[in-house]
Amino acid sequence: LRVWLSLLCEIFVTHLVGRFVPTAKVHSFHELVAMFPDVQDGGHYTPRMCTPAEKIAIIIPYRNRCRHLYTLLPNLIPMLMRQNVDFTIFVIEQTAPGSFNKGILFNAGYVEALKVDSFDCFVLHDVDMIPIDDRNVYRCNKTGPVHNSPLVSKFNYTLRYDGLFGGVVSFTREQFARINGASNLYFGWGAEDDDLRNRAMNKQFPLLRKNLTYGVYDMINHTGEVEAGWDRNPERLKIYSTGRLRQHVDGLNSVVYDTTWLRTSPMYTWIGIGYNKSLIINTVPKRLRVGQKNDLSYANATFTIIN
Repeated sequence: LRVWLSLLCEIFVTHLVGRFVPTAKVHSFHELVAMFPDVQDGGHYTPRMCTPAEKIAIIIPYRNRCRHLYTLLPNLIPMLMRQNVDFTIFVIEQTAPGSFNKGILFNAGYVEALKVDSFDCFVLHDVDMIPIDDRNVYRCNKTGPVHNSPLVSKFNYTLRYDGLFGGVVSFTREQFARINGASNLYFGWGAEDDDLRNRAMNKQFPLLRKNLTYGVYDMINHTGEVEAGWDRNPERLKIYSTGRLRQHVDGLNSVVYDTTWLRTSPMYTWIGIGYNKSLIINTVPKRLRVGQKNDLSYANATFTIIN
């Protein structure tokens, strides 16, 4: 009976609407709580009428983006409900000063989420990415990691380059562990998503991508990014060039951080993450940190298209 009920959640998703117009309203926290009474403390929701095949952690790296977060949630939550997804939302906030480091937040979010529950699937979700088609079902694929967001409004809903892997990506628990998570060395913007993609390729995982009808997102306009630590990393492509060499020593097995806070709210589990930049850098041998030349091959990768 349990297997049959699991298939109901996995296959018989009957409330999808397809392409939808996202709400652009920035809701208050109290408005969100009132809108979604079925979401439990910590941002957890489980379908009532069936048993899902997997538990999903939505990992949102975050700093100084309250407007973005409260625009994303009223679009993302009802979509996940329509998809019959068992999910918990984690907002992983960088409390350390200086440039934003998404890789550290991904790794810390993965580790801390597994202290909350035995999640099967991790959706790494930029806070400014608003899904606009609920046929883009948030589930993991045991074959390989999934790129959920190939088409984005910022680039006129075209695939920016063949190897694109940013925005929203999904890994099983085992896949993320096997690739040793994300690199911790990208302070600031640029190449961290391509490095994450390469980690999967280096471990012989095929890359999967949602089809270009379903994998469509609106990106929220950005303001004040440099002030928020989202400056461009001038050495990003030199760091990228040594990615394969340092993968085994840079990632989940080397991330050093402090949990500044862990707060359970009605809409999400909020975790503050602090770190010492020098300690992070020194976990990697000096010869493996930064290459001599820019690696311009970041745009190249082959994906298999899935529904």
